[in-house]
Amino acid sequence: MVSTKELLAQRLKQNTEKHQQAQQDTIKDQKEFRRNVSLADISKSPYQPRKIFDENELQQLADSISEVGLLQPITVRKLEHSKFELIAGERRLKAHQLLNKSTIEVIIVDANDQEASLLTLAENLKRQDLTDYEIFVGLNALNTEIKKNKQKLAKSLGLNREDMYKYLSFEKLPKQILSDLNEQPSLLGRSAATAFKKFLSDHIEHFEKASNALIQAWDQVKTKKLEQSKAVIYAEKILNQSPQKSVETSLVRKIEFNGKVAGNIKLNAKHLKVSLNVENIADDDLDKLESLLKQIVQKNKNV
Repeated sequence: MVSTKELLAQRLKQNTEKHQQAQQDTIKDQKEFRRNVSLADISKSPYQPRKIFDENELQQLADSISEVGLLQPITVRKLEHSKFELIAGERRLKAHQLLNKSTIEVIIVDANDQEASLLTLAENLKRQDLTDYEIFVGLNALNTEIKKNKQKLAKSLGLNREDMYKYLSFEKLPKQILSDLNEQPSLLGRSAATAFKKFLSDHIEHFEKASNALIQAWDQVKTKKLEQSKAVIYAEKILNQSPQKSVETSLVRKIEFNGKVAGNIKLNAKHLKVSLNVENIADDDLDKLESLLKQIVQKNKNV
């Protein structure tokens, strides 16, 4: 998978070549590579991860554009009926709207849905002011096929795979927390989200109680009475104060490799839990492990 930066460069080069090679009778159409477009003809990107736009910053940008003009055109792709969809530059577009301008200079690139989603996310990541939750929103909105190979996706976006999985931890959080983050995306970072996910996974046998404890801790974080890094400790205390949980007999099997313990398998009457002491796992190995676990689940259901 080529990087999004390379992809954008390729698209711009292709469009430039089309423009240069165009015959005289098609010059008018080919000039759409870079031209002024009516703001009314530009729709927002459905892949935009950014939830919050600072009003003061937008006004400052509008003042700057009013004074010196637009220094960098926005990027769009062409839709049907002479309409366009934004790929990069929503703040510049909003600033033009504040100035009550009717048109804006654009660069038009050829991009399908998959490419547009990657380009929009990459452009926002380049700005380096997205919150961790907004990055998750952008990643989560990508096509399922794109997300399948997380290692290549991470490389394409300039992320390391460890961070990629941390961002995706938000997906496993309770709906109430996600709803709050839609309003205030800066409330929770990816490391704390990963800790939240692990807390719920560690207490999967008492998931409802664990979720309630985590939400109580979250309420403290939301009101700034508790640091997000201490939320799991707070939730653990709440969980331990609940009525004594029934003790289940567990069988632990060690996973040994080259004479060393590489992990363990914990099994009781209701649950099977596998822990591995590894730092990096290839995506294809993860796929094989997931496939094996699904077979075990399916077999167990058929019993």
